[in-house]
Amino acid sequence: IYKSFDKMGGVLDAFTSREIMGFYFRVQKKHFAEAFSILAEMIVEPSFPKEEVERERSVILEEIKMVNDTPSDVAVDLFMQDAFPGHPLGRPVQGNEGTIQRIGRDALMIRHRELVSPPNLVLTASGDIDMRSFMKVAEKPVAKLKNAANPSFPKSAFHTGMKVYEKEHTEQAQIVIGFDSEPASSPRRFDLLVLANILGGTMSSRLFTEIREKLGLVYSISAEHIGHMDSGFFGIQAASSHSQAGRTLNETVKVLHDFCEKGPSKEELDIAKENLSGGFILSLESASTRMGRLARNELYFGYQTKIEDAVKGIESVKAKDVLKAARETFSAEKMLMTVLGRKSALKGVSVKPLENKW
Repeated sequence: IYKSFDKMGGVLDAFTSREIMGFYFRVQKKHFAEAFSILAEMIVEPSFPKEEVERERSVILEEIKMVNDTPSDVAVDLFMQDAFPGHPLGRPVQGNEGTIQRIGRDALMIRHRELVSPPNLVLTASGDIDMRSFMKVAEKPVAKLKNAANPSFPKSAFHTGMKVYEKEHTEQAQIVIGFDSEPASSPRRFDLLVLANILGGTMSSRLFTEIREKLGLVYSISAEHIGHMDSGFFGIQAASSHSQAGRTLNETVKVLHDFCEKGPSKEELDIAKENLSGGFILSLESASTRMGRLARNELYFGYQTKIEDAVKGIESVKAKDVLKAARETFSAEKMLMTVLGRKSALKGVSVKPLENKW
């Protein structure tokens, strides 16, 4: 299979996120039919040879070890486990050693039938191709799929609290702070997008300036709004020395409190909107990005949103919208704080500034 794509000068790959399993390729137009045929056969009629299942099991076990050797990734997995306990969103994407060791070929085949069925499948394409050509190639393999009962999941609910996971033999404490927020399709997504950019989306952002540039407590700190199909959260991630973890947390809380008091400056708002709209427009020069956007629109909205509407959505955000989003989001009652490091990380940490009822 790889030799076929190498000969075409193309790329074939797959990915798994917390909500989406995806397969994709990129080739010249003249190779599209052949490439789609290969990928479709893999997805629609996989044989799951026993020896390949065992080989892939070994590969995934190595991936788990790689993730476990990356403290920032471990901290995110622990945060998600605390945020969505007992729910699929709270499980690590790569699984754990016990799960991977136990799973067998029969379980894979059952899961394949559940997930790879017409009601659960989205096909997208971008580049030098039209819908008629796309459908001509896609109709035959898709017709082979059988409708299956899609697995149902309970509605996700964000859980709050403060927790330290002890890990002594690291140079830094890994910090993840999250607040219960809106799903990916929320009408308020643009307000949250701008809020995240102002606070931690760039090197001139509020958290980066206050926590790194002025205080020197971290090397990097970031903020983003993560939207899922039926839930979402506003997340902040940073790493600091163990001795400075408590101060980093307190100063981060202070920055959020101060923002809720006064909101963004005109300069911050202008920079964030220009940064987001400019980055979005430039990203569309990539055919892969366009393809991914088409798929996410179908999955999260059920329809295609116009590029112009997305840009207008960003540009229409006002200071009062961002301030309202901040005041509704940054509440101690909605907060989960997860630290991977030493027990002392939460010593002296206070979230009282976020107990204000704005």
